Parts: sequence; C-alpha cells; structure tokens
Amino acid sequence: MRTVRSIVLSWVLLVTTIAGVVVFQPPADASYPGADGRIAFVRASQIYTMSPSGTNVRKLTHIGRNYRPKWSPDGTRISYIHEINGRRDVWVMRAYGGGQRAVTRTGDVTSAGATWSPDGGTLVFATSQLQRIRSTEPFGSPTEVNGLPTGGYCDGDGVLGPVYVDRFVAWSPDGTRIAVFDHSDCFFDDRIDMYNPATNELSQYAASGGDCCGYYDWTDLFWGPGNQFGYTERYLGEYGEDEDAQSRIIYPGFESLDGDAGGAPSPSGAFLALTNTSSGSAQIVRANADGTGRKVLTLGYQPDWQPRH
Repeated sequence: MRTVRSIVLSWVLLVTTIAGVVVFQPPADASYPGADGRIAFVRASQIYTMSPSGTNVRKLTHIGRNYRPKWSPDGTRISYIHEINGRRDVWVMRAYGGGQRAVTRTGDVTSAGATWSPDGGTLVFATSQLQRIRSTEPFGSPTEVNGLPTGGYCDGDGVLGPVYVDRFVAWSPDGTRIAVFDHSDCFFDDRIDMYNPATNELSQYAASGGDCCGYYDWTDLFWGPGNQFGYTERYLGEYGEDEDAQSRIIYPGFESLDGDAGGAPSPSGAFLALTNTSSGSAQIVRANADGTGRKVLTLGYQPDWQPRH
C-alpha cells in the first residue's frame, strides 16, 4: 500500500501560544469513544440508519437532498447537509429522524458535512472558509474561524486570517485538532492542515502537487476514537496523469483495497465502515480495524458510526 509519508511533504506541528486571539477552547480531556451503535448512511440522497450487521434499516429524511450524516459525540443527534433548490445548509435531527432543524439559513454551505466539537456544543463547517455555530437552539449566526498559518511553504508571515476549506473538515475526539483540506498554499496545489482551536495555529500536515511531490486527490478526512487520523487518497501519478486512479483509505493499521473511500471507525475501535465502488455500485462495507473480515452491509455511501455510552 502506497503511503503519503514516503512522497509528500509533512511538517511537525509547532506549538506557539498566540495571546489575545483564542477563538474557542474545547475541554482538554474531551473524547468520545464508546460502544458501537447504529450506522448512518446515504442512499439516493436520503439518510438512513441500520444496525452494525446491516439489518433494521430506517429511512430518516424524505424531502430535498440530504447527505453527509455525522453523529454527535453522545450519539443522540445527527448533523447533515440539507439541499433544496440549490441551497445547501447544515441541519440537525434526533437519532431516529425527529426534530429536524435548520442550523444555518444562508444556503451557501460548501463543506461535505458539519463536524462536532467533542462536547457536542459546537458545529464546524465551511462556506469556503471555516465557520462555527452552536449545535442547539438558538443556533445564532455562524462565526468565522481565523488561523495563523505555520510550517507551510509560504507560511510564517504572522498574520491571523481566514481558514480556507475545500469541502472536508474533521474535529479530533480530543478536541486539539481540526483537520481541513484546502488549496491555500502559494506553491503546492493541495494541502491538508491541522487547526489548533486553543492557539489558532494552522499547521500544514501534508502537501501535494507543485511538480515536486506527486499529485494526490485527498477526500473524506476522519478520526478514530483514539485520535488516529485518516482520509481517502487517490494517487494521480508524478504529474497528475493518472486520472483513473483508484481510491484507497489511509488509516493506521488498515489494509485498504482499491475502490475504498470514506472511513468511519467504530467507537470501540474494532471496526471500520466504508464505501467501496469496485463492483460498479456504491456499497457500505464493514471491516475489521486491520481491513480483514470484510462484509457488504447494504447499498449506500457516506457511512458514520453512532457512539453509545
């Protein structure tokens, strides 16, 4: 399995306190592992849930297009993107589909889902730039999240500014990092950054392109219950020539197969739910944490696993 570390650049996170510019501070000991609950997923632009064995399937949404379900840390709610008439907003609902509410009403959400803070009180998403908002009513208005870039090819000017996001954003269970995918570097084509909510630092994790490091297509950023970071990767070749490259999941200890995408570690850490398209249709697959013991559960995509406490 090809790993990103052997080809792309990576930088160690620099820890520097930025006085007077802290945006928000998650609990230092926050985390949300737990027992393995239901799996939320999408089929034909509607959200469903099912048991970990693929049985007891329930349809939760019916109107408009709905996708990218994300369970709250306590497993009682689901955030998702609701799209109707071309307007995309963050919504939330209860675990069984009731209480559906619009969190944002601007219609301009660009991120692939909204990610929860470890305490469940905040949702982070993107409108090309990183935004945060309360997860419970009254939701209020979104607030722009600013970051101080460090460690990138062109970073280091010491200017606090917007955190740019292209679709993918994921908050770690311990609250210390928010992973974002973007194109904000002046030299490389794509980069994955780690934003530190406590210090506002935005540290480059990996970079691709710029005719130096090979070309990677990165999607579906996610975290495991022990703060293991993962994502979907397509290696497009040294110069981006392999447009038909197959996707694989990059996650510690997981042996991925061609066509794997997404990645939703179970709260117990024993399993990974994912999407595989190698058969020609999108299927939800459950695998052991090392990639063995694969079982097709149902047709669908974008799985996410409910924690139960």
